[in-house]
Amino acid sequence: MKRIMKWVLAATLISGASVFTSCDDNSIDNPVVPDHFINEALMDKTVKPGDDFYMYALGTWFNSHKEGDLGYMKSYGAINSNEVEKGLFASDNPLARHLVRNIEAPAPSFNEDVKAVLDYLDIQKPTGIGMLLTEIGKLQDKGLNPIFSKKVDLHMQSHSCQEIVSRGFQTQLVEYFLESKKIDVLKSSYIKYILTTIDNVADPERTKAAGYEAELEERVSAILAEEQLIYATAHDGGDTSDSDRQGMWNVRDIPEYTEARSFARGRATRAGGGVEDEVTRETLEEAFHPMAGAIFDESPAFKKYVEQKGGITTVLKTMDNCYDYLRYYAVMSVFGYIKANYAGKSEEAVKSNIVAELKKTSLFLMNKLNADVLRKMGQAGADRCLTMLEKMRTVFRQRLETLDWLSDATRQEALKKLEAMQFFVGMPDNLSEGEFTLDEGNTLVEDALSIMAQNEAIRHNMCGKVEQHVRAIIDYETDYSELNASYATDMNCLIILPQFISEGLFPADDEYTQYVAATVFAHEMTHGFDANGAKYDERGYLRNWWSSESKAKFEAKQQEMIALYNRMEAYPGQPADGEKTLTENMADYGGMTLAYSLFKQKKMDEGLQGAALDYACREFFLHYAKLWLEYPTLAQKQALYLDVHSIPQNRVNVIVTLFDDWYRLFNVTDGKLYLAPEKRVQIW
Repeated sequence: MKRIMKWVLAATLISGASVFTSCDDNSIDNPVVPDHFINEALMDKTVKPGDDFYMYALGTWFNSHKEGDLGYMKSYGAINSNEVEKGLFASDNPLARHLVRNIEAPAPSFNEDVKAVLDYLDIQKPTGIGMLLTEIGKLQDKGLNPIFSKKVDLHMQSHSCQEIVSRGFQTQLVEYFLESKKIDVLKSSYIKYILTTIDNVADPERTKAAGYEAELEERVSAILAEEQLIYATAHDGGDTSDSDRQGMWNVRDIPEYTEARSFARGRATRAGGGVEDEVTRETLEEAFHPMAGAIFDESPAFKKYVEQKGGITTVLKTMDNCYDYLRYYAVMSVFGYIKANYAGKSEEAVKSNIVAELKKTSLFLMNKLNADVLRKMGQAGADRCLTMLEKMRTVFRQRLETLDWLSDATRQEALKKLEAMQFFVGMPDNLSEGEFTLDEGNTLVEDALSIMAQNEAIRHNMCGKVEQHVRAIIDYETDYSELNASYATDMNCLIILPQFISEGLFPADDEYTQYVAATVFAHEMTHGFDANGAKYDERGYLRNWWSSESKAKFEAKQQEMIALYNRMEAYPGQPADGEKTLTENMADYGGMTLAYSLFKQKKMDEGLQGAALDYACREFFLHYAKLWLEYPTLAQKQALYLDVHSIPQNRVNVIVTLFDDWYRLFNVTDGKLYLAPEKRVQIW
């Protein structure tokens, strides 16, 4: 079988691609230069390119497109995603057929699904803190993370995997309401509703007792307080997701027991032995450490979570409230699978929502179920993409060799990292080991709980030295069905997913579109050398490989890049944030630099000169703008405001101003975007 996913290790690179040179304007016009642009219907030539190149290239579409038109990439994303979903429902895979039957089956009542959750998990009412911690541990082993979470993660200095005990995860609906401040809606519509249903299922006499409503209000308040505590320590106490992972635990030498061989253990090994009434950090460590080899989160957020007055050590002593919370959390963890919640929605909408929930529950399972469709989708473009990546690596290598601001020692480290970079393109012929089984009599909710538990076990089995398990980690953590490409700093590898090399986005017969898609591939390649990626070496270890002189120059260039974006608006009246978007902006610049250099050299090698070459180069810039063609809704604008990527207009308007060719090709001598030559930041 033809291999679609290729693992490209460090290799001797073929030289021969020339370094970027500017166009020469001479009189040789061969072939005949077209008298119009390919995407002329999108353009608004009343806009000066120097004022707003995005609107010059796309203004007619932008101002007159049909409502619901998703733009360029998102339209293909919707088409391809629909194809993947259709493939799942038509699959002859036994596991897929089982899930489809349950997805399409008549909806059980809400009470029936809640009963299924309680019966399946069999959460026992704790009589003491030790028993409570044991119940929490049992839920952790089944993939649920209330009050305390258990994660297996990668240590950035040693690349050993380790199990980390941290704060619990909120249920998603609760987090949404907390963020939107709709506390009253949260209380009345969800917590109270679910607690009442649990009582009706597990202890119907309780709901008939005098004072039930008043008691219920107190229980609702207690659950809300627990969710707020988890939320606050994540958002106010310092998020634990920073890119260096130093906020989660101090980067340090990790004992050998954190490696994979010590993770082999029986199910539900968490124990509360020795923890009775006194709950401190020390007693919690004692309860969570034995047999599992876990370490505690060392972040300020977690310390606040455990040690602050009214923190989780206080909450743990309220047995009834914690029991409520565990059962409530269990129901909320599968809320998206309870079909009674979808009353009034179309059958197609319900299917799509449940498929989205399955991805949240286990990407690894969904990758296995969708593998054939995705493999076919990316098959034609995989080899062309790999060839292009190797050519861009060569161009990047040549540029690194000639950069005057890098010291020789830093240059050699950068070249070593570039040549060690691995490329994963498309869908692998075979996904990593780890299989799922589902009992024939399961309901959809029981399927979800079973998948969570199996997913947790598979993730543990994948732990170990990352060099031995790069593919396994990618297969487990990557949604192969997304329209996306990415770079993993901790593994120094670039991942191009099947949708990005499908015929629509990476067509064999359209070089302009091919090479503009390559700006995204090169964007990911240069993420290894952006403000964050440059902190990691060729193995993906967190290590400073920069000379002090080169690092200072690099940081100065970053400040110049930040200033360029700070002068822009994210939306009218809202300034852009150049610091927040720095790494993505640097990657956009690097991607455009490598792809344009490669495209232009190819055209010159084909014999294009003068006006013909200029025309091709103009088309490249116009196609680059088309790549980011979209009209964001208000919700998308709000999301982009929080995103580390710049808005589409700025991804185009700022990047083009850094290229001398753009000024000459579009006769830009002034305007809002104009930058004097000395202001045009040059990094790679």
